[in-house]
Amino acid sequence: MRWRVSATILLITAWLVFILLYAAFWSGPFSLFQNIVIFFASLIVLFGCIAAAWASWGMRFTGMNWEHWR
Repeated sequence: MRWRVSATILLITAWLVFILLYAAFWSGPFSLFQNIVIFFASLIVLFGCIAAAWASWGMRFTGMNWEHWR
């Protein structure tokens, strides 16, 4: 589980760095709508990567019944 937490923190930090660099250097020729689309597309990619990292951990609990969580 330790590597998943580390990967999540690293991915979020990398995404924030990307967004800041994009806003500072690469967003100039694009319109506001295009910049918003790039922001949300990168956010979806971030969530997909985080979900992929945590999916194997979550799959461990699929065979358990709901009484375990009460």
